[in-house]
Amino acid sequence: MLRFSIVGCGQMGSWFARHLSARGASLTLHDKERRKAESLAKRFDARVIDSIEEAADSGPILLALPIKETSQALRDLVDFAEHKLRIVEICSFKGPLRKQISYARRGGHVVASIHPLFGPGQRDDKDTVTIHVDRGSRSEDFLVRMLLPKTRIRRMTWFEHDEAMTVAISLTHFIGISAAQQVSKIRPLKVKTKSLYTLLSLISISISESDSFYEDYAMNNSSAMKLFRAYAANVQTFLKALERSRATELVKEARKVLRRRYALDVIYNSLYSDSRNCR
Repeated sequence: MLRFSIVGCGQMGSWFARHLSARGASLTLHDKERRKAESLAKRFDARVIDSIEEAADSGPILLALPIKETSQALRDLVDFAEHKLRIVEICSFKGPLRKQISYARRGGHVVASIHPLFGPGQRDDKDTVTIHVDRGSRSEDFLVRMLLPKTRIRRMTWFEHDEAMTVAISLTHFIGISAAQQVSKIRPLKVKTKSLYTLLSLISISISESDSFYEDYAMNNSSAMKLFRAYAANVQTFLKALERSRATELVKEARKVLRRRYALDVIYNSLYSDSRNCR
């Protein structure tokens, strides 16, 4: 029988609980806020444990925690382990965890460091992509497939992954929350357009994060801060270009580069071919 311990019963921990339960898994749950674990346990007939050390005796362990808590959890699990552990962590940035993951692997434990590229609204793992970062062994492959049998796996180094996430997560949230502040200061807009819907979609992603997200690594690491400052400088450059009626030059330059890198026309056509998003 498939067994898993889930440490962290937030949005993604809850998603994995539902996902694994639907596949008939026996679940053990732990959260520092016990009521979260108890509430989830009632939904999926799971067992609640009081300490992370107890998770080591209940099958493979999924760590669905913020970065700082994941690092500490890895250390605690390894230090208290009486046998070899199988661990999967799903943090959105990997650099801060490298030391603890290496420490665990040197002790003979299997640690799969993955990043599922989907959110808690995803129905199941079909047609999803998951990044497997700094894969260390075939045992990790087996462990990931136990957890997400249908996802498409991509492998990256921790540097490649974190570099991409600094744009895909940090910059998008920076833009989204900046736009949220501006939109919140004007009257409600009665006219809905595709462009506005897209902006509101980005805003909804940004404001759905916990308050602590904006004080955590994703938004406060040095690479992210450097990128935010560069973005702010580009905003000022574009404002000056608009004032001088020379914005077209900047638009053409960006269009030329980005159309080579990404399927922008496909994205645009997909957006405007679906009228359901605009009421």
